[in-house]
Order: sequence, then C-alpha cells, then structure tokens
Amino acid sequence: MINKFIKENYHILTYFILYLSILVGFFLNENTTGGPQIDFNHALKQVQAFEENFFYTFFNYDKIDSSTRISPVFIIILFFFKQILVELDLVRITLLHILLLTQLIFYCCLKELYYKKIILNTKPLLLFSCIIFLSPSFRSNIIWPESMILGLLFFLCGLYFFLKNLNKFEKKNIYFNIIFIALASYIRPSFCLFVFYFSFYFLFNLKKKKLILIDDQKLIAKIIILNLILALPAIYYVFILDIFFISYGGLSVNYFNKIPIILSMIIFHIIPILFYKNFFLQKKFFQNYKLKFISIILITFLLIYGFNYNLNLGGGGFLLHLSNFLFGNNYFFYFLIPFFIFYTYQTIKLEWVNNFLIILILLFISPQYHLFEKYYDPLVFILALTILKFNFKNDFFIKSKFLVVSYSFYLVLFFVTYLNYYYIKF
Repeated sequence: MINKFIKENYHILTYFILYLSILVGFFLNENTTGGPQIDFNHALKQVQAFEENFFYTFFNYDKIDSSTRISPVFIIILFFFKQILVELDLVRITLLHILLLTQLIFYCCLKELYYKKIILNTKPLLLFSCIIFLSPSFRSNIIWPESMILGLLFFLCGLYFFLKNLNKFEKKNIYFNIIFIALASYIRPSFCLFVFYFSFYFLFNLKKKKLILIDDQKLIAKIIILNLILALPAIYYVFILDIFFISYGGLSVNYFNKIPIILSMIIFHIIPILFYKNFFLQKKFFQNYKLKFISIILITFLLIYGFNYNLNLGGGGFLLHLSNFLFGNNYFFYFLIPFFIFYTYQTIKLEWVNNFLIILILLFISPQYHLFEKYYDPLVFILALTILKFNFKNDFFIKSKFLVVSYSFYLVLFFVTYLNYYYIKF
C-alpha cells in the first residue's frame, strides 16, 4: 500500500522533501554560497535610510551611506515589507515563500512548452522544475532575500506568457510579457537585455509564421510605445537625476575575463543536458574540425593573454576557484577554456540565431567586474529547459537516467558548495 502511494505520488513527495529542506535551511540560517547573508544585512542599511527619509533617499540614492548597485526598487520592497511585518525573520519567511513561486512558474513554463507536444505526463516536468531547490544560489538567495531571485520570478512570468504565444497566439500575451520583463528589469536591471530577444521573436519570427501580419503596424507601434513608457521612469532616474547606481559595482569592459568565466558558468550549469546530447561522447570531437580547432586555440591564447581576474575581489565562478584550490593557479582553468568555447559553439549550432542571441545576452548580463555564480545559477538551467534550444525528445523526460543525472549533479554541487563555505574555503 505504501509502495503504491509512493509510486503514484513520488513527484509530490519530492517537492515536499525539498521544500522542507529549505525550511530547515531557513531555521539554521543556511548561507551556503557565503554572500547572501552579507548582502541582505547590507541592504538593510539602505532600508534604514528609506525609513529615516524616504524621498531624500529615493532621489539621492547614490549619495546615501552604504551605497549599493542593487536596484532601489528592491530596497523599497524590503522597506514596505519591514513596515508591515516589523519582525525581520517574519519579513524573511514571507519573502521566502513568495520567491518559492519561482519553481511553480518554472513548472508552468515547462508544462506550456512540453506537455502534450512532447510528453503526456506532467510528473517529470514537476521533478525537473524542483531541481532549482537544490541550487546553492537559489536556496541561499531566498533564505536571505536577494534581488536576483525576485527579478527571476518576474522574468519567468514574462517567459510564461511568451511561451503561451508559441502554442496559441494572442496579442494580450505580448503585453503581459513586456510588463513582467519590465518589472523584472526594475528589480534586476540585467533582465532588460532579454527585451532584445523577445522583441526579435515578436517582430521577425511571428511574421514568418504569419501570426503577426507584415502590415500590422499598429501592433508593432503599441509594442514599441509600451516599452518606452515602461522605460521612462528608469530613463528619468538614471540619466536625468544622474543616479547611475550600477557604477558602484565597478563597471568592467575586460571581456578577456568575462568570456572565459561566463562561458565556464554556462557550460557548468548545463552539464546534465550536454550528457543527454552526447556532447562529451562525440568520437569526432576536434577531428575533421581543423579550421575550428585552430580558431578555438587562437581565441583561447588570446583570452589567456588578456586574463587578469583577481579572485581576492570576489566571484570568478566554481571552476576558476577549483583550479586555484587544486593547483594554486589558473592553469587548469586555462586548459578548460577550449572546451568551454567548443561546447558553446556546439550549443549555438543547434539553433543558430536563437541560441546565439541568448548566449550573447548572458555574456552582457554582468557589466560589473565581479562575476558571481548567482547571476547564472539557476538562470542558465532554466533557460536551457525553455528558450535555449536543445531540441529535447520524449526520452529526456521519461527516461529516469536524465533526471538522476540532473539531480545528482545539483546535489553534489550543493554539498560541495556547503563543504567549501563551512570547511574547505577554496
């Protein structure tokens, strides 16, 4: 009887076990990635500034003590929750449950994209959506509320309406997509880059499918006007008031650092999917790719020549830290760079324009010097299962081995991250 119950409800049991693990993490003040608790306590200093003088702080955000590059919209949200709930732990537990909706919206996105078209069973989709509960960045950043996950929640809402249009086109879904992506961008400005992806799809791909008529200028005008209206407060705040809060994070255009580190994070977080696509088992590998092989090696040497990322300033990603922990230098990381480039190329090749746009956005999503894992975890995994085209077949969802590989990967990542922060310190 018990076995039958487990067999029929294993997906729900998995959800509740992972949910309970996050609650346990909350009561134990889990801070696996190290930064979120510090960031949250720092954000409370800006909250205090709003409490002392709301309007002065809002219009002089760059002049307050303990300034930050975090969007003032997120700080104001913390401020209002603190005014209503008073107790800080009550604010945290409330925001935790709001941020947990990220998994639910992610599940809705997967269901919209795959249910009935590729798979007739929603249980595997729920299980895949629950993987983010094992993400070290996701867990720490909802236990200590952070703007990235709240921005991700609104981004997923916008993504959901985008995916709805793939099944049944309705103009209202375009407007909902624009509004939610705008909300995500006000909380985490980097999400605004996805406007280019969605706009490209709406204005070009849908025309090809005759879902938007070539002469439907009114709809195109409405899309542009709505984007401009939603952007006006940001334009006023950043350019007219000259409160360019992101500059406090230290802008950096050194893409000799950014390209290898960001590509390492992208490839790292889609390792289970690369196994599914047999990227690691290709007999050819670099065989018969002489021109590509030479190009990749030249690019690698160029990136290594200009690479000067300082790990002591924070960030850098799991693999760069691992290289320095194991060998005391960057050489192992340098050795991996050709593989990052090759697998990125193989990913883009699956759907040239679509995947290139998304990879390009991920490369530009972090304008500051510090490149933290939390910017790409679990975002990359979510994108890989939704709009980053890997052309999944039915077997990816119904064969347990891919779920096992995915869960095993993130479970190991969680425990390694946990051991690193509390014991190893690499």
